[in-house]
Amino acid sequence: MAFSMRFTILVLTICSLSEQTPKKHNGHFPKHFLLGAGTSAYQVEGAWNLDGKGPSIWDEFAHKHPERIIDHSNADVTIDTYHRYKEDIALASSLGIKLFRFSFSWPRIFPNGYNTTINPHGVKFYKNFIREILKYDMIPVGTIYHWDLPLQLYNDGIDWNHPGIVNHIVDYARYVIKTFPEVGIWVSINEPHTLCHLGYSIGVLAPGIKGDGKQEYMCAYLTLKSIGAIYRMYKKEFPHYKAKMAPALDCQWIEPKSNSKEDEEAANRQREFKCGMYYHPIFIGDWPPIVKERIESRRLKAHIKEPRLPKFTPEEIEYIKGSADFIGLNHYYTALAEDLKESDPNVMSYGNDVGTVNSFKPSWIVENNGLFSIVPDGVRKVLNWIKKNYGDHEILITELGVTEDGSSLNDNIRIDFFTDYICNILSAVYEDEVNVTGVIAWSLMDSFEWSNGYKSHFGFYNINITDPNKTRKPKKSAKFFRDLSQTRKLTCDKPNRDWPGPF
Repeated sequence: MAFSMRFTILVLTICSLSEQTPKKHNGHFPKHFLLGAGTSAYQVEGAWNLDGKGPSIWDEFAHKHPERIIDHSNADVTIDTYHRYKEDIALASSLGIKLFRFSFSWPRIFPNGYNTTINPHGVKFYKNFIREILKYDMIPVGTIYHWDLPLQLYNDGIDWNHPGIVNHIVDYARYVIKTFPEVGIWVSINEPHTLCHLGYSIGVLAPGIKGDGKQEYMCAYLTLKSIGAIYRMYKKEFPHYKAKMAPALDCQWIEPKSNSKEDEEAANRQREFKCGMYYHPIFIGDWPPIVKERIESRRLKAHIKEPRLPKFTPEEIEYIKGSADFIGLNHYYTALAEDLKESDPNVMSYGNDVGTVNSFKPSWIVENNGLFSIVPDGVRKVLNWIKKNYGDHEILITELGVTEDGSSLNDNIRIDFFTDYICNILSAVYEDEVNVTGVIAWSLMDSFEWSNGYKSHFGFYNINITDPNKTRKPKKSAKFFRDLSQTRKLTCDKPNRDWPGPF
């Protein structure tokens, strides 16, 4: 089949994802429900300083602060996808998936972050990478920004706390979109909440800033402005492109710890601060009211003159609103929220603004990283919450996954996880009429997992990072996912699945 015809078919396939689905829930996938797997550039590519690539803030962060990575590792080589991309894409295809999510490395394309210097080796790499995805009739899902800000920009003072970042990321996005028209779905920015909260408030992700909340809010403001600006540029300058675009927004399900009014309000408040801060501006307009009221109230009590939460102009509200063709959802866990006694307003932090504390039910399984709980019906609840609050949009789950300790290829936890979570997603589709059109599993293979280094294993393929050959070994879940892709059905009537114990 000619390339142009094959690509047209792929685009038409993803454009038809939102066709109506019958209500009966028997474990079978809707006709156009697609499965996929994902990676990101910094986590898998390696070759951090080869072939003209510039350093990113993550290169600097891992090199200068190895103590902030749990195993003191870095992603200089990681699993070496830069040199082994053909093998990795073939492994993805062997799973039978239709969606292959990856990201472009900003400093591999613009080594110093500016559009005045273009790295032809980086451009050639991604051209070959996408061509390989298409060879296997998979749809390239291209993420424009997945956290690897060019170091030179950062050293010049341009980051997610500097307004100049918006114009620079639009310049970069414009070049990527123009140069790689074969991409079938665009993700503008990955997980702005995690980027801003862990990078500019808690400090466990690059650039490692521990702030008082104000830095996180500025980051949220600028990532939202960037999402809007990238989208408006895309629609204006590339009207002939058919690929849909949206950010991948992380949203976890938050339950009240008790039936008390205080805990109910705490759970809602936390959902608005974690999810609503990004969903509300994009799908309704402006910050969520509770977020504005809470931050402003604490500012006034502390007699602080300067606003802590940036204010959107009417023009900004309009161009951010509607800057997504679908909802990209990254979902990993459920937590319990408990109301906290009001803290001293003079002690400024994002946590004090939210005013809640999280916990897990003792009966929940918590993954080996100690951060994520496995609660399958949480994904159904968050899907319904999104539909109720932000409208009946197409939802593509851009990340869904579970980690284990990598000690065995018999990863039954992953098989059970995807069985139970996808069954709940199908319940949301058939019974609740939520328009979910696909799931991209995180991740294709084990790799560098940010501040967890190589201690967390999300992949269908195991890789011993100390092995010079970086041999890819399929886990038991790889066969499960391949069978799932072929049969497109699950058995969803097991009320009490045997979950393995904590690692």
